[in-house]
Amino acid sequence: MQETLEDFFKALRGSDLDVTLTDSIEAGRAIEIVGLADREVLKHALGATLAKSMDERLIFDACFDRFFSFDAFKERPAGGGDGVNTTPFAMEGSGSGAGSGGSGGQRLVDMLMRQDQAGLAKAMKEAARQVGMTDIWFFTQKGLYIQKIQKQMGSEQLDRDLAQLAAQPGQSAQVAALKLARRRLFEEVKDFVEKQLAMYGTAPTKRLHDEYLQAQKLSNIEQRDFQRMHDIVRKIAKRLSVIHSKKKKQEDRGVLDFRKTLRRNVAFDGVMFETYWKTKVIDRPKVIAICDVSGSVRAYAKFLLLFLYSLSELLSKIRSFAFTNTLVDVTATFDGMPVQQAVDKVMKDVGGSGTDYGQMFMDLQAQLMKEIDKKTTVLILGDARNNNGDPQTEVMKLLHQRAKRVIWLNPEPRVFWGLGDSEMKRYLPYCHLAKECNTVKHLERTMDDLLRVSTATA
Repeated sequence: MQETLEDFFKALRGSDLDVTLTDSIEAGRAIEIVGLADREVLKHALGATLAKSMDERLIFDACFDRFFSFDAFKERPAGGGDGVNTTPFAMEGSGSGAGSGGSGGQRLVDMLMRQDQAGLAKAMKEAARQVGMTDIWFFTQKGLYIQKIQKQMGSEQLDRDLAQLAAQPGQSAQVAALKLARRRLFEEVKDFVEKQLAMYGTAPTKRLHDEYLQAQKLSNIEQRDFQRMHDIVRKIAKRLSVIHSKKKKQEDRGVLDFRKTLRRNVAFDGVMFETYWKTKVIDRPKVIAICDVSGSVRAYAKFLLLFLYSLSELLSKIRSFAFTNTLVDVTATFDGMPVQQAVDKVMKDVGGSGTDYGQMFMDLQAQLMKEIDKKTTVLILGDARNNNGDPQTEVMKLLHQRAKRVIWLNPEPRVFWGLGDSEMKRYLPYCHLAKECNTVKHLERTMDDLLRVSTATA
């Protein structure tokens, strides 16, 4: 039973439901209490222990029903179309020519001839455990595991029996029946392996695909993967929120403030009746995001804005601007719509004939420069390609002096910075941080750095 329970936990993890060591211990205790006699009681007990939300309960119920289903080798409807009589009968000559009695292959032959459904199902599951069926991840492994399970059950002996029977005169009916049973065995094992892949391979396959998407350039993401990418971004943002979400002032009881403690206890001749502990001040940054939405840069801006507004609970104030030439305030769009819809609307509405960073910086000076102070982080995303216009570097210099941080995220590789009409080399001296940023992993690291730097020790 312990092996079965461990396989079930592995199936739950494979179905994208996290089962911790503590969960598995609690599940074992639940089984000790309710026992194994009643399937529904067992299902409810394990579900109450292992599922922590309604979504997880749906995953658990589906996985439980699949894992503890016993529908292999069930009777097929009459008139299956094979035209062969499958009525159970004893195999003639099985004691002498069909292999030594008690071998795995001979037992398989006997079970097939008797149509022993329970025995065949049990043998298949035991064979699956022997060949490590729970390690299946990819659909390309199906053929390998089908072959391994059949071999473990004794298919090689079955094939030898078929050859011997075919060589004996008057055995055509038994040969036909055994061939039909052999085909039935293959189909049942194939169906079983496919179900196991659905249980054990779902989460690993999704993780591999997610890792692939996170490492891909955002401009190369296909339309069919956009929704998945949105889910990935929200999941990463949630993880960063858990890591960085703290109170404005949080007592750190591990660090004693000696100066304050001694000063406050002078009246007690230095005896520390009252202790004071250093506090950690978490300063939620004020962010101004400026996104180039021209051409291929639009894809990068889309995911940056999605990331920023998914982290809104950690950022005291976000103002968002988009441009191709004229700077447009799109903050109200995000305030009035769900973040994903707002991103799509901004990408659709903001546009222009050609990118003009000089005009953008002139608009920034006129609209925003007075609001920017040492609590403001300015986040610029763009390739700095200015169509050979005036780059207005003096505005960038002033911005560098006034802001807490100026972070420039450029989707182009560093080797392209400054080539052609790129003004990145001119802007670079006035950036506190400039990074190549063209994947979700790059965005994650940048957001992590942004939130981490906002923490200052009082």
